[in-house]
Amino acid sequence: MIREFFVIGLITLLGACYSLLSGLAPLPWSEPELLPGEIRLQDARVLDVIWVDARDETAFARDHAPEALLYDQADPAGSIADILEQWLQNPRVIVVYCSDEGCGTSKKVAEELRANLPDAEIYSLKGGWSAWSK
Repeated sequence: MIREFFVIGLITLLGACYSLLSGLAPLPWSEPELLPGEIRLQDARVLDVIWVDARDETAFARDHAPEALLYDQADPAGSIADILEQWLQNPRVIVVYCSDEGCGTSKKVAEELRANLPDAEIYSLKGGWSAWSK
């Protein structure tokens, strides 16, 4: 009987190790690939989205996503009004990006937009502008 428990335990351990190492199950200590409210660039590109640039005006002037709207942090009400107008004309997914993955501005702006546009589908871009410019 002890031998049977040993064999069952060994098979279970081997199965668990295989699923963790082969990628079938996420590693318990790893971070999730996407956090709630995030979207990958390749997924956003196949959608017809409204791009919202949460970087400063200088970075926006230097380069930005095609037809992106600038979220001016000095005038959030005006920026939200512009985004709302664009969304009301043609309701689409809204994707907010900032400079890179470490920048939390896009997540804050996305939360603010969700509060003002509860019916809109709003994401922050995983990797930010640095993912776009790769």
